[in-house]
Amino acid sequence: MRVLAFVFLLLLLASVFVGLYLFRPFIQYPQPARLTCLDASAGRLEPLGSPGQIYGLGLSYAGHIAESPGLYDPKTGPPIFRKRPHVVGSGEEIVYPSRDVLLAGARHVDPEHAEFLAALFPEIPALLDYEVEIGLRVLEPISTADLARPDYAPPVGYFVANDVTARILIGMAPNIAATVDYLAEGKSLPGFLPVGEQVWIPSHSIVDGWLCVELRTEVNGEVRQSASSSDIILGPRRILAGVAERQGLTGFEAGDWIITGTPPGVAAQVPSWLQRALVWVDPPAETKLDFMIGGAASNPAYLRPGDVVTVSAGVLGSKTSRVVH
Repeated sequence: MRVLAFVFLLLLLASVFVGLYLFRPFIQYPQPARLTCLDASAGRLEPLGSPGQIYGLGLSYAGHIAESPGLYDPKTGPPIFRKRPHVVGSGEEIVYPSRDVLLAGARHVDPEHAEFLAALFPEIPALLDYEVEIGLRVLEPISTADLARPDYAPPVGYFVANDVTARILIGMAPNIAATVDYLAEGKSLPGFLPVGEQVWIPSHSIVDGWLCVELRTEVNGEVRQSASSSDIILGPRRILAGVAERQGLTGFEAGDWIITGTPPGVAAQVPSWLQRALVWVDPPAETKLDFMIGGAASNPAYLRPGDVVTVSAGVLGSKTSRVVH
């Protein structure tokens, strides 16, 4: 009996430990950066034009970090990735990606792993998500030496973008370490970056200046996201410096784009305790996909063919897209 009691006590203590681990606050969420709001009337609008290089930033708003804490590392900051040029959506439609298109994205990261998943899953839903974001267009060459100066105000313009994401690609990652690579693929499928037609250029660049507007997403007329861009945790200089450092760049050329992240309200809502468990256990891709296909795919907030999505950002205007087969 003493042995059984001892074993029971150990199991009880282990359960308490696991519970405390899973349900404690995930991280110390960062606070909004101390930025100076630019005067929206003190600037001009001009055609956005085509991009040079395109870079993406994730988890740059504390509210969105709370929705996806498992990918945020306070030591390194928001995840950063490169996007391919075909991602830009200049038309009015977002094509819902087929299984073959999703697997093609996985093949860009690891062809052998993609074939392994293709053999296991005859059907793969996209779990298509919306993300209203501010995009930055670099107006003239910027060096990393410039960005190292605290008093430097990067010459950038602002535009509105919808950083459409196939969340299922996250589940295809074979381990936690590869998640950002697969996330980047989920954000880089053809036409997955609908953008507004114009870029707003401030009359004067100021140190730690930022365009403060309401970021808003509507799906079929229902408001899904509504937050101020002033809630961002990094200013433009630190955003550019972080992208340059993580991507191994010496600087930026005029015409490069940086998509700066979204506020809370996306379709993908994963409780922090579950994300902590996933980080702790680090299950294989087939287990994550089974869970996502069997459960998350029924989430009505994900986009489906026929849905109409509008993202807007104050003076930057709006972009409306219809999801089609």
